[in-house]
Amino acid sequence: MKKLMGVLTILVAMQTLHAQDFEKVKTNLLIGKVDDAKADYDKIITKKASLAGTAAAYYWKSKIYSAYHKDAAKNPNAYNEVKTALDEYIKADASLQLAKDNGQEPFFDVYIRSFKGGVDSFNVKSWKGAAAHFINAVKYSDIIFAQGWASSKQKFDTTAIIYAGYSNQNAGNLDETIFYYKKLADNKVVTPELVDVYRYLLIQLTNKKDKAQFDTYLAMSAAAYPKESWVEYGTDYIDKNLSIEEKVAMFDKLVAGGSISELECQMFGDMFMSGKSTEGVSQENSDKYIAKAAEAYKKAYTMNNKNFAAAFNAGISYYNQFTVLDEKVSDNIKALQTINTNKPAAPKDPKKKAAFDAFYKAQLDSVRKINTSLDAPIKEKVDAAIEWIDKAYNVIKDKEKLERGEKNVAARSVDFLATLYAYKRDKTRGKDQKASDEFDAKFNIYDKLHDKYQ
Repeated sequence: MKKLMGVLTILVAMQTLHAQDFEKVKTNLLIGKVDDAKADYDKIITKKASLAGTAAAYYWKSKIYSAYHKDAAKNPNAYNEVKTALDEYIKADASLQLAKDNGQEPFFDVYIRSFKGGVDSFNVKSWKGAAAHFINAVKYSDIIFAQGWASSKQKFDTTAIIYAGYSNQNAGNLDETIFYYKKLADNKVVTPELVDVYRYLLIQLTNKKDKAQFDTYLAMSAAAYPKESWVEYGTDYIDKNLSIEEKVAMFDKLVAGGSISELECQMFGDMFMSGKSTEGVSQENSDKYIAKAAEAYKKAYTMNNKNFAAAFNAGISYYNQFTVLDEKVSDNIKALQTINTNKPAAPKDPKKKAAFDAFYKAQLDSVRKINTSLDAPIKEKVDAAIEWIDKAYNVIKDKEKLERGEKNVAARSVDFLATLYAYKRDKTRGKDQKASDEFDAKFNIYDKLHDKYQ
C-alpha cells in the first residue's frame, strides 16, 4: 500500500510540474487571448517535445481548441482537435484533476456536439454515424454527471443511452446494443416505451446462450414490468438451448416442485410435440415425446378447464399416438400380403407339404399376433383422443360468436371426432353391431357439423 501511495505521489508531483509549464497558456486563456495561448502552447511543445504526451499538454490543447470551437465557422476543425486531445487527456489523467481545477468546457463541447451530431444522423437514418456520435455522447455525459459538473444532479443521460442503443441496433451492432440496453436495465430505467428494450435483451441473451445473464435480466424485466408476461421468454430460452431430454427433465422438476404455470405447461407441450419430429430422433423417443406432450397439455387444462387449446392439443397428442400404432398395423397387413404373394407352391409330398404349411403358418401367426397385441393400446389412444378433443369442443361449441382461433379448433375438432368414431365403427362392424351403430350415430353427428365452422 505504501509503495502504491508513493507511486501516486510521484505521478501527482510530475503532473503538477508539467502544469506549471503551461501557466502562460492558462493566463492567456483566462483573459480571452486564445491566439496568444495557442502560440505559447506551440512554443512550449517545440522547446520541450517530451511534454507533448503529458496529461497537461492534452488538457490545455483541448482548452485552446474548445475556445476556438465557439466560432465553428471560422475554425471548422476545432471540434476534432478538442475531441482528439480530450480523449488522450482522459487516458493520461484518471483523476481528471486538471479539469477539476481549470474548467470542464472541453467535456461539455464534446458531449453537446456529439449529442447533436447523433440526433442529426438519427433523423436521416444514418445509423452508423448516429451510433458513433451517441457512443461519444454517453461516454462524456457519464464523466460529466459522475463528477457532478452539470447543474442537473442526475446520474446519467438517459436519452443519450436510449439513442445509443437504438442507433446501434439499427446499425446492426449487436454487442454495442446489448451494452447500452443493459445500462438502462442496470439503472432501472423504466418507461412504457422501453419495455421492448428489455424484450430485446432477453432475445439476444437467449441467442447467445448466456444463461447467467439471461436469468439476471429476466428477473429485472419481471420487476420492472410486472404486468407484462415474461414466461414465454424463459421457455423460449429453454426451447432454443436445451436438449429435448433436458426439457423433459426440467418439466418433471417444475411439476414435482409445484412451480409450473398453465402457460409453461402449454409451452412445454409445444416443445415436446416439436421434439418428436427432430431429425434423427428414434421412434421410441418420438413416442415418448408425444406422450410427454399430452401430459403437459393435460396439466395446463387441469389448471384452467376453459383452456380449449390445451385440451385440443392433448387430444391431438393422443391422435398422433394412435396414428403411429395404426401405421404399424397397416405395415403388418402389408407384410401378411407380401408373405402370401411370395409364397411358392406347396410341395406335393405330404410330409414336405405339412412342414411347408407349418412354416408359413408360423410366419403369418407371428404377424397376426403383433396386430392383435396392438388392439388394446390403439383403443386406449383413440378413446383418449376422443375424450380430450371433445373437452376442447365442449368449451367453445355453445359460444354465440367464435374468435378465429376458437373457430379453427371447433372445425378441426368435429372433423377429428368424425374420423375417430368412424374408425371405432369400422372396428366393431360385424363383431358388435349395437356398438357399431352407436359409433355410426356419433360419426354422423360430427360429420354433419363439418360445414358449420367453415
